[in-house]
Amino acid sequence: MKKIYFLVITILLCSFGLTAQSQITRGITGRILLENTNEPVPQANIRVLRQSDSTFVTGKASEMDGKFSIPVNNGSYIVHVSFIGFHDLYKNVSVSSSTPMANLGDLVMSADNILLSETVVTAKAPEIVVKGDTLEYNADSYKVTESAVVEDLLKKMPGVEIDSEGNITVNGKSISKILVDGEEFFSDDPKVASKNLPAKMVEKLQVLERRTEISQMTGFDDGEEENVINLTVRPGMKEGLFGNGFAGYGSKDRYEANAMVNYMRNNDQYTIIGGTNNTNNAGFSDLGTAMFGSMGGFGGRGGGFGSRDGITTSANIGGNFSKDFTKKFKLGGNVRYGYGDTEVTSEVFTQNILSAGNTLESERNTRNNISQNFHMDLRMEWKPDTSTTIIFRPNVSFYNNSRNETGNFNTIQQMTGDTINLGESVYMSEGDGNNLGGRLNMSRELGKKGRVLSAQISGNMSNSENSGSSESTTIYFRDQRPSDIIDQRFVNTNDNSSWRGYLSYVEPIGKNNFLQLAYQYRQNNSESDRDTRTKDESGNYTVLDPTYSKRLENSFVRQELELNFRSVREKFDYMFGFSMQPSISHSKTFIGAQKIDDLKQDVINYAPMAQLNYRWSRNQNLRIRYFGNTDQPSVSQLSPVVDVSDPLNVSFGNPDLKPSFEHRLNINYRSSNPEKASSFNAFANAGYMTNDVVSLTATNVETGRKVRTYENITGNWNANGRMVLNVPLKNIKFSIFSMSFLSYNHTNGLTGTFVQTGDEISRDDITPEKNLSKRMNVGEVLGLNYRSDLFDLGIRGNFNYNKVRNSLEGQQNQEYLNYGGNANATIYLPLDFTIESDINYSTNSGYADGFQQNEWLWNASIQKTLFKQKNGTLRFKVYDILQQRSNINRSVTSNYIRDTTTNTLTSYFMVHFVYRFNIFKGGASSQDMMPRRGGFGPPMRRGG
Repeated sequence: MKKIYFLVITILLCSFGLTAQSQITRGITGRILLENTNEPVPQANIRVLRQSDSTFVTGKASEMDGKFSIPVNNGSYIVHVSFIGFHDLYKNVSVSSSTPMANLGDLVMSADNILLSETVVTAKAPEIVVKGDTLEYNADSYKVTESAVVEDLLKKMPGVEIDSEGNITVNGKSISKILVDGEEFFSDDPKVASKNLPAKMVEKLQVLERRTEISQMTGFDDGEEENVINLTVRPGMKEGLFGNGFAGYGSKDRYEANAMVNYMRNNDQYTIIGGTNNTNNAGFSDLGTAMFGSMGGFGGRGGGFGSRDGITTSANIGGNFSKDFTKKFKLGGNVRYGYGDTEVTSEVFTQNILSAGNTLESERNTRNNISQNFHMDLRMEWKPDTSTTIIFRPNVSFYNNSRNETGNFNTIQQMTGDTINLGESVYMSEGDGNNLGGRLNMSRELGKKGRVLSAQISGNMSNSENSGSSESTTIYFRDQRPSDIIDQRFVNTNDNSSWRGYLSYVEPIGKNNFLQLAYQYRQNNSESDRDTRTKDESGNYTVLDPTYSKRLENSFVRQELELNFRSVREKFDYMFGFSMQPSISHSKTFIGAQKIDDLKQDVINYAPMAQLNYRWSRNQNLRIRYFGNTDQPSVSQLSPVVDVSDPLNVSFGNPDLKPSFEHRLNINYRSSNPEKASSFNAFANAGYMTNDVVSLTATNVETGRKVRTYENITGNWNANGRMVLNVPLKNIKFSIFSMSFLSYNHTNGLTGTFVQTGDEISRDDITPEKNLSKRMNVGEVLGLNYRSDLFDLGIRGNFNYNKVRNSLEGQQNQEYLNYGGNANATIYLPLDFTIESDINYSTNSGYADGFQQNEWLWNASIQKTLFKQKNGTLRFKVYDILQQRSNINRSVTSNYIRDTTTNTLTSYFMVHFVYRFNIFKGGASSQDMMPRRGGFGPPMRRGG
C-alpha cells in the first residue's frame, strides 16, 4: 500500500513539473528516508516551530528525493516531520551566524500502523495531546512542589477530578489502575501510586482505555475495558536508584511521613514505599471497611462515609516489582499492608417524598472504624514461542475491621411539625475475612496469521465472619404500635466460591476481516448466615431470634455463546456481534434448620453489540459503541423473605421480577493540534431501560416506618455529555481550559404508603404511587493558567446547577446550585525560596436549613531548597487559614432528598523536610533529569 502511495505521489510531482529546490544560504536542510529500505519519502510535511513558545514559523513538503531545504533566520527551532502512516519526528536545531546552515542529515521515518501504540514525543510538549485512543498530559505543564505526589499533579490537570475518598476520574470515567512505564503498579489499587509516588519522576501522564488481557489476545473487544493511567518516567531516571522521603509535624499533633525507593534498570523496576499520617491521607484502598461497613447495625441510615469524612490516622507499607528474566519470560507483582483508624461524626437530614404529606428525618451519628488490610498478587507472562502467550495471575488478601457506632434519630410530619418517632442506637462489631483467587490466560496463533485459539480459567474463594452487638430503642407517638426495643448479639458469616472457563476461536476471513466464536461457563456458589441471639433467663445471649436470623444459600450458573465479526481498515475499524446467555439460579432461605423459601429461576438473556472507530489522523479520532445488556435481579431483590433487622426500614423481594435490559450508547471524540498545543475532547452517553428493577418504598405516616420491595418499570432513561477544551493563547505562557457537562435523568420511581394488616408485612399492605423524577444537571469549569520563570498562576471558576421535577401530587420543583472558584499561585524567589498559595471558595443555595455552605479554604506555604545538589527542601505550610472548612453533600432520588454533613480536618500548620537521593547511570544527578523551569522540552540539542 505504501509503495502505491509513493507511485501516485511521484506521478503527481511529474505532472505538475515541479522544479528542484533552490539553493539557500541560511536555513535548515536534511533528507527523509524510509526505515529498512532507505527509500526517500516525498511530500512529507515539515513544520518549523519556534523553540521558545512552540509557535509556527514556516514549513514545506519534502522533494521527490526526500530532501528539503527551508530558509529561516537565526534562532532556536523545533523541526516537526509528519507523513500519514509513519511516526512523527521532532528535532531540536539552532541556526546562528557561526552555523548558518543546520544540516539534520538523514531523518529515518518508521512505519506506524495507527492501530498500534504511538511514539513518545521527546522534543515538544504541549499540555495535552491526543494519540489515537490515548490522552497524553505533559507533566511539565503543571507546576508542583518538590514534595508533591502524583495526586497533586492530577488535581491541576483539566478534566481530572479526585473525590473525597481519593478516587480518580478523568473526563467522567473512573480510573481503575495506574501503570508505571506500561507495567502495573500495585495492581488494581490506583491510590497507592497517586498518594505515594513523587510527581517529579513523571514526564508524561497517559490516560487510555485498556482492554482485558483475554481481549488483547483475541483481538475482540469484550466490553470490559478499564480506564487506566500510565506514568512515563523521565528517561534519565530509568537507569539507576532514586527515591525520596519526607517528614512533617505541626499543630494539633498533626504529623505525616513517607518514603519511596525505586530502582530501574532496562525494563526492570523495583519499588518500596511506606508512610504514616493523621491528615486523612490513607495511601491504600480499605478492603475491611468496604466489606463490613454496611453489615448489620442500626445507626448511620444516611449512608456510608468517605475517607475524607472525619479524622483518619493511617499507615501503609508495600513493595512492587517487575522483571524481565528473558525475552520470553517476565514476572511482576506486589505486596502491601494498610492500617486505618477513622473517627466520624455526621448529621443527616432526609425529606421523604409522599403524596400523603412529606416526612422529615434527622439523624446524628458518631463512629469509630479501625481496619487492617494485607494484599499480595503476582503476574507471570511467558511466551515460549512467537505464536504462544501464557499469563497467570494469582492473588491473596486478608483483612479485619472493628466498628463502634452510636446514633439518635427522629421523624416529624413536614406539614404539622408533629413528632412521629424518635430513638437511639448503639452498634459494635468486629470481623475478619480472606480472599484467594487466580486467573490463567492462554493464547496460540494456529498457523495462518490471525487464526487464534484463546482460553481462560479463573477461580475465586472468599469467606468472612463478623460478630458484635446491636442495641436500639424506637418510640412511636402517633400509633398504638409498641416501642421497638432491640438487645442482640449476632454472628454474620459469608462463604463464596466461583469459577469461570472461557474458550475463543478467531478465524481470518479475507483481508483484515475476522470472525470470532466464543463460549464461556460461569458458576457462583454463596452462603450467608446471620445468627442473632437474645437474652435467656440467666441474662446470657443464647436464645435464637427467628425474626432477625436467616441463612441464605445460592447457586448460579451462566453460560454464554457469542458470535462476533471485526473488520480493520487503515482509517477505521468496526465490530458487531450477538450473544445468548442462558442462566439458572437456585436460592434457599432458612431460619435455623427450617427452610422457609425455595426459589428457582431459569432465564435466557440476549446481548447485541456494535462499535466503530474512525481515525482522521493520529491526533483526531471518533469512537461509537453500542451495547445491549440483560441484567438479572439479585437474590435479595427476588427473595420474598421479610428482613426486619432495622425496625424502621423493613425490606423484602419480589419473586416475579423479570430481567432488565439496557440499551447503552457511548460516543467519544478526541482531537489535538500539537502545532498549536491545543486539544478538544467530547464524550456523550445515553441509556434506555426496559423492565428496570426499581425500589418501591412505602411509608407508614403514623409510625414513620418504611418498607422497601422491588418492581419492574419500563421507560427509565438517562443521557449525559461532557466537553473538555484546552487552548494556549498567542503567548504560549497562557492557556485556558473549559470543561462543560450536561446530564438528564428521566426516572420512574415508586413510593407510597402502607398499613400493616397481618403479623407480617406483605405487598398487599402497600398502596403504591408512581413518581416521575426529571433531573437536569448543568455544570461548567473554566480556568486560566500562566507559566513563567518567575511565577505560575492558575484560576478556576465552577458552577453546578440541578433542577428536579417530581410528578407526584403536591410536590414542588427542587432547584439547587453549587458554585465557587479557586486560585493557586507559585512565586519563585532568589536564594531558592518558593512561595505557594491556593484558595478555594465554595457556596450553595437551595439546601435545607443548617446545610448551607459559604466556605473560603485558604492554604499557603513557603519553602527553601537546600544543599549543593538542591536535593533537600524545608517547607512551612498552613492549612485552612480562615478556619471555614466544612463537608456537605446532597443526594437526590425519586423517593427522597438527603443532605449530609460530616466532621472533617480543619485548620492546622505543619513543617516538612523533604530529601531526595539518586544514583544514576553515568553519575548524573536528579537536576540533570529535570526540565528547565518554563521550558517545553528537554535541553536543546543540535540535530544531525
